[in-house]
Amino acid sequence: MRFTHVIFDLDGTLLNTLEDLAASCNIVCARNGWQTFPVDAYRYKVGNGIPKLVERIIPAEYTGMSEVFERTLAEVLRTYGEHREDHTAPYPGISEALDTLARAGATLAVLSNKDHEAVVPLVKHFFGKRFSLVQGRIDAFPPKPAAPMTLRVIESLGAPRSTTLYVGDSSVDVETGHNAALAVAGVTWGFRGREELVQAGADYIVEDPAELERIVRGA
Repeated sequence: MRFTHVIFDLDGTLLNTLEDLAASCNIVCARNGWQTFPVDAYRYKVGNGIPKLVERIIPAEYTGMSEVFERTLAEVLRTYGEHREDHTAPYPGISEALDTLARAGATLAVLSNKDHEAVVPLVKHFFGKRFSLVQGRIDAFPPKPAAPMTLRVIESLGAPRSTTLYVGDSSVDVETGHNAALAVAGVTWGFRGREELVQAGADYIVEDPAELERIVRGA
């Protein structure tokens, strides 16, 4: 096989979480009397972790006010924890594609900028034991696209970089893979779309989850 290990982003790649993320943030914004945003606006607010998402929804007049940020972050995490499975679901064909890759002999993992405490139950709920390793954002490491967490995952898997593929839906994911010297497959069904992935330099563009097997096999 061309790739022995495949590391997946979560939001916008495996799971469509956009509606629940947007609803949770808008609940917090409305509670504070702040502007709320259309669901589609969150396509460009998410992707760099919940702390960065919180920075993007707090009104400009509160920029740099750590007390407001910390309070809002706690509110968003709590609210999202209550609503993270209201509308979230795997993208069509994803579960079947994961099973196909596993049968082909690929080792599968998840690396997300979503907080680790949220990632683990979501992956377990929707995907069971399909993944050998599941890693979300933790305070000890900078979020993607910085390389340290990606390198930690690769080391934990015992995965050669030359045969490891990173799969994601945004320019952040392309940078994540390339910063760790990995090939990147950009999926077009997620939050950002084909044009962003092409401009970011994704090594492969994937229109349908079933195409991942061909890439992994090197066919």
